Amino acid sequence: MTDEDYLETAHAEGYLPIDEYELYYRRFGTGDDVVLGLHGGPGMPHDYLLPLSRHGGSERRVVLYDQFGVGRSDGPVPGDFDRYTVEHYRDEVEAIRRELEPENFHVYGQSWGGMLALEYALEYGDRLSSLVLANTLADTASAYESMRSHVEALADDDLEIVERCEGRRAYDDPAYLDVLDDVYRSHVCRLEEYPDPVRRTLSNVNEDVYGLMWGPNEYVLLETARLRGWDVRDRLGEIDVPTLVLTGAHDEIDPSIGADIADRIPDATLVEFEESSHMPLWEEPEAHTERVERFLAEGR
Repeated sequence: MTDEDYLETAHAEGYLPIDEYELYYRRFGTGDDVVLGLHGGPGMPHDYLLPLSRHGGSERRVVLYDQFGVGRSDGPVPGDFDRYTVEHYRDEVEAIRRELEPENFHVYGQSWGGMLALEYALEYGDRLSSLVLANTLADTASAYESMRSHVEALADDDLEIVERCEGRRAYDDPAYLDVLDDVYRSHVCRLEEYPDPVRRTLSNVNEDVYGLMWGPNEYVLLETARLRGWDVRDRLGEIDVPTLVLTGAHDEIDPSIGADIADRIPDATLVEFEESSHMPLWEEPEAHTERVERFLAEGR
């Protein structure tokens, strides 16, 4: 699929002023309610979230944006990484809400965006109407163990390439990238051909953000990573808005992690997409759209 499949519909785009910088956004729909999409990464532009545009209309706006330092949004001066923190990105969501002035505010967070959505719900829950947590995690350790297990399960020859390249920190070695691409195609997006917005997102990751907060890729969590040790599982019971938790049967983040999140949030519903991995919005688009739309329409 191409951008035209989603961008041919009426929409607006521009820049939101946030403090002393601006964030690039796209808006679909004209309603008073807002669904804000939080992209993954950290550092991945929002393009792959374009299927969420289908939820915009006369009663609801869908707003997709690139987080600070990502895509077409403003970034820091060279060498300044102080804003690349969970706290900054969480407070950025609240600044966007204030700028949009929604009647009802719904947040859809995918992967890292789901972590950010949890942080927002725990800090600003009284401003939130509902929450969609897609293919995400509530603690770094168990999710990393799950993701790394897919690498450890590779055939011996492939695993030898991984270990050799990682031992030399040769994370851009073509042989290493080829092996990881096989893991991606089994556990990140199982489509035979990546749609254009997915390809563009994966080609434009801000490696500074990703590397500082996680590592060279999701299968290597650095000791110095700012997200190492992140864990909000014991606080999930504090979330008191209707929540939809989405996972895929083949997700690199094991579905049991999504199930555990749903169990801990009092008013949560879990949906597992049987033919999907980390991107059900592309792998099973109709089923994903129907389930999210039903959740939003129910006022949940």
